[in-house]
Amino acid sequence: MRQRRPNFIRDFEVPPDMSRLPPKFGDNQHIDIDKETWERLKSVVDTIHHKAPIRYAFAYGSGVFAQNGYDEKKKPMVDFIFAVSHPQHWHSLNLQANPHHYSFLGKLGSKVVTTTQEQFGAGVYFNPYVEVNGMNLKYGVVSIDTLCNDLLNWETMYLSGRLHKPVKILIDDPRTRLSNQVNLFNATRVALLSLPKKFTSEELFTKIAGLSYTGDFRMSIGENPNKVQNIVKAQLPHFHRLYDPLLANLNNVTTLREGFLEQDDSPLIRSRIFQKLPPQLKKGVLYRYHSALSKVGVEIVKEDDQEIQSVATAPDLPAYIDRTVHSIIQIPAMSQSIKGVATAGVVKTVRYGMEKLGKWWNRDN
Repeated sequence: MRQRRPNFIRDFEVPPDMSRLPPKFGDNQHIDIDKETWERLKSVVDTIHHKAPIRYAFAYGSGVFAQNGYDEKKKPMVDFIFAVSHPQHWHSLNLQANPHHYSFLGKLGSKVVTTTQEQFGAGVYFNPYVEVNGMNLKYGVVSIDTLCNDLLNWETMYLSGRLHKPVKILIDDPRTRLSNQVNLFNATRVALLSLPKKFTSEELFTKIAGLSYTGDFRMSIGENPNKVQNIVKAQLPHFHRLYDPLLANLNNVTTLREGFLEQDDSPLIRSRIFQKLPPQLKKGVLYRYHSALSKVGVEIVKEDDQEIQSVATAPDLPAYIDRTVHSIIQIPAMSQSIKGVATAGVVKTVRYGMEKLGKWWNRDN
């Protein structure tokens, strides 16, 4: 009998050598931008990478991709994430090369910086209002292990949620690319479980883009309330680039005319989708489902298959998902922001807060 050839895109069977992924695997993650912006972003990363090696790097936000509702003439601070192999060694090298990037914590040494990074918040250490090659930027440093763990398991959704949306990858890494493909598929599955049988691609992308803002207190303090819609509308071609290849590999989704899609919402298919969700999300949804049944005195099904099918077809499943995502994001997002006062310093924190409020005040509704 002929053995089925593994589909790396859909099945995620890890190749024996992580440095040799199938040809063009993860190409959907690479978003095209204009040559001038690309060169400016790459020059910043190369300048820092030359002194302190970076495994994986991307730039994101309104400084890279346009967002509706903001003044395009005002150049925002550009956001970067640098994933590194050994954070303490990396900070030691970067402190030698760029001590002015750090707040007072930098004077206490790389060990204190790394402890602050990894023991509080979502495992990211930010240096804001840094100037490199004439560009005003903020960069976050994270362990490659922490990043990949969040991409696969949605431990905090701080970075996995960021990567649900278009970013510009500047230094790629096979392990991260594979982990992020899992992350993108999981975001698609969650959105499908929350959408009706027939929906538009824009509705799908809005649901996906909104996941990372669920439970983030910053959305109610200083952020444009139309942020998610603005991101999707301005970056629709980029969302298609990210997700169309994934949708093409899902047998339960059919593309219709005029931008509509249709999903198979049969109990069996929904059960299979639910089974593939990240462990922490699945566990949280099941807990909320059981709690809801207990409150109304309904007997809980013990058999695994029946239990999964029951929750996967529950009318309140989207609400259970939202509450669970909220609980995953809420504490890491808040503690990461509190940590920012120390990592950025009081002056830079106040400046950053005032700029956020300014964006909110001057937003175009």
